[in-house]
Amino acid sequence: MVVAVIAALAGWHLNDIVKGPLPKSASGSASAEPVNPTPATATVPTRIADQTPNVTPRQSPVITAVAQSAMEQINALYEALYAADGEAEAAIKAQLYQLIRQYSSDLAAQERWSDLLALRQRLVVLDPNTAEHHYQLAEVQVQLRLYEQALYSLYFILQDAVMGSKAQALEQRIKTKLRFAQGITVPLAKEGAHHVVEASLRNGTVRLLLDTGASITTLTPSAARRLNISYDQSRSITVATAGGLVAAPLIEITEFAVGEAAVDRLQVGILPLPDLDRFDGLLGMNFLQQFASSIDQQQGLLHLDEKS
Repeated sequence: MVVAVIAALAGWHLNDIVKGPLPKSASGSASAEPVNPTPATATVPTRIADQTPNVTPRQSPVITAVAQSAMEQINALYEALYAADGEAEAAIKAQLYQLIRQYSSDLAAQERWSDLLALRQRLVVLDPNTAEHHYQLAEVQVQLRLYEQALYSLYFILQDAVMGSKAQALEQRIKTKLRFAQGITVPLAKEGAHHVVEASLRNGTVRLLLDTGASITTLTPSAARRLNISYDQSRSITVATAGGLVAAPLIEITEFAVGEAAVDRLQVGILPLPDLDRFDGLLGMNFLQQFASSIDQQQGLLHLDEKS
């Protein structure tokens, strides 16, 4: 409903748009005027890979010609759909959606994100009441790290009955990426020769030793009991410790965070820390390697950034 109201206020009348000039592409160049064949002559092209079997970056004019052909046919099919009666509407829709899926798949496979962005932007203009177009536009914008634009694309469908939950989940992921893009700093406490960081779990908080030599994050059995975390002794991994190889039960933690740096799921071993029972475990590389991380020992800071 929100999309429909906004579209009406903006004057997005399908017939006027299709007959008007195409919007500029992501590169800033204007696309060709749409060709207007009758529904009987609007056919789906062969796959892009079939039309340009030896495409290289130097053959961009060929790629551009194929892209224009696909966009022209999409525009023509939308115009035919607008004028169709009930009997022809289903057939035109099937042909249109097949073309969109095929063209989108080819662009993604060739990592032509700017062309895919231009396609998604055009579909939102041609068919603003289809929530999936807004969602797919946001996905491409995330791929290109256009995070603010992606949030705007999702705004119109956050309450949609079908796509709303997916849009809200993507919105949260984008907000996390925005925080990482700006960099996250986590204070480290110094206790003797150790650096200690506080981590948050769904059941509470723990104090973990920062250990870049540990391949996996661990919790002590006492910390697991305090947090009411159960584990199966039979499901374990072998961990190298100062005392040799030991078997450690393995669990999966959801909603694990260090400061504002959060991961949805993290494999954690249950392992005692002899002589270090005042700590709740180790923060290992299976968490740190998910980010571009660095340690400022003088300032006592852990820096976590989005991986490039």
